[in-house]
Amino acid sequence: MAKKDKPKKGAEEAQGAATASIAAHPRAKAAIRRARSRTAFVAFALVLLFGHHAGLTWFDATWRALIAGLVANVVAWRCAVYVWRQLVIAEMRQAEQVYADRRRKALEAMEQRAAAAASAANAAFRAA
Repeated sequence: MAKKDKPKKGAEEAQGAATASIAAHPRAKAAIRRARSRTAFVAFALVLLFGHHAGLTWFDATWRALIAGLVANVVAWRCAVYVWRQLVIAEMRQAEQVYADRRRKALEAMEQRAAAAASAANAAFRAA
């Protein structure tokens, strides 16, 4: 029988902390996939056509186009991940700002209600 692996101490703490992830973002994963595939296809098609027009055989042009498509795929992936990382950070900062504004407005409303209740109680005490 295999022994069950015990979770590490840091793993328990990490489960409770909220983190942002590009893989967990609702639009990022699909957008990165689209960017990769479109870039690779365009690079493949351009290198294939330019290679054939330059006088290469279809076999040589296809090999060069495949390599260019793979390179373009990796480059597009890195660029898309960088862009989406910045977008996720910006969205998190905006969400924090909205949360802070809502909390500030709620605290101000609560203070106004408390001040109104205190003044009403003060007026009732003076009247009595």
